[in-house]
Amino acid sequence: MKIASLFAANAPLGSIGESELLNALPDGAYITDVNRKILFWNDAAERITGWRSSEVVGRSCQDSLLVHVDKDGNRLCGHDTCPLHRSIVTRQPSEEPLLVFAKCKSERRLPVEVSVAPITNAAGEVVGGIEIFRDERNSLQDLLRAKTIQDQSLACRLPPDHRVEFQMLYQPRDVVGGDFYQIEQLDEHRYGILIADAIGHGVAAALYTMQLRMLWADHHELLDQPAMFLRTINRQLHALVYEAGFFCTAAYLIYDSAAGLVRCVRAGHPSPLILRGADGQAETLGQSQSVLGMKPDTAYTEYQTRLTPGDRLLLYTDGATEIFDAHDALLDPEGLARLAREQMAGAADGSLDLKILAEKLLQYSNQIHLNDDLTLIQIHRLV
Repeated sequence: MKIASLFAANAPLGSIGESELLNALPDGAYITDVNRKILFWNDAAERITGWRSSEVVGRSCQDSLLVHVDKDGNRLCGHDTCPLHRSIVTRQPSEEPLLVFAKCKSERRLPVEVSVAPITNAAGEVVGGIEIFRDERNSLQDLLRAKTIQDQSLACRLPPDHRVEFQMLYQPRDVVGGDFYQIEQLDEHRYGILIADAIGHGVAAALYTMQLRMLWADHHELLDQPAMFLRTINRQLHALVYEAGFFCTAAYLIYDSAAGLVRCVRAGHPSPLILRGADGQAETLGQSQSVLGMKPDTAYTEYQTRLTPGDRLLLYTDGATEIFDAHDALLDPEGLARLAREQMAGAADGSLDLKILAEKLLQYSNQIHLNDDLTLIQIHRLV
């Protein structure tokens, strides 16, 4: 997108007609320089947010103005999380609208769908960015209720255990997503851990995860038998959704915090990464078998390994590895392990923070945001 005259010699928009064009839009629109200082603010932006042009032009959009947060409440004003900044840096426009929550002048949070694009001058240099946003209060009410239900279904209430630390991160691409996980303490020492990834994303995939949540509860007595548990829910899912063409990958594990023993069954799911010791050398676990819901009579095989104190087990959905950089290089599981090791090496205490790891995945990509749902689970043996 080129609005070169906006940045050349501070030429006024009115002299070339861009202001009239942008003010005619029913959606909010604003233009910034490469440092996200606001240069133009249209009439609809005033109407939607309550901020007048005279109050925002010359200020940064993160300067107590819009202060966008995502659907999970995470602030998006950082360099690597701001959609507009990502567009300027990657030179890529957004391919589809992104849902964020903007702060109005009244301090109320407003759900808006934003589209962003870089602005270039006649020489092809990026000199700023434009964001167009639409008020989505009315259309998103039911979807936000669905998000609340899905968030509740993912809640894991674990008692303190000095022997093991669990960390989970879930970032659906849309308001709701097709990733699912559960962690539950089975007895004094053992934990059952399920991670699953339904085909697709959005509402249809989210409904599939509700089936998984019900099957987790219905077959609770089988949680201490990994192969039998996956075999049973596979048969149930085949009967429920095979004709509709819905399938999912999954990995189910039992972790014994006393012995460090891991028992794992994989149904088409990427292998967990075992990060050994302080240097995080990576190993994989077991072989993958048929995805859930595809074949009703699949008999799954269990694989075992053992964590020693300091080892970490990283579970993930393919949203963590099916990422391409600016040169179309795919970030495979080895690349994910490399990013994890780099973060551990850079942390003063050698820790692996999943939120920081997710930011590194976004940095690797050449996109405004990750194109798939993302789930990361870390099991860290302490003693």
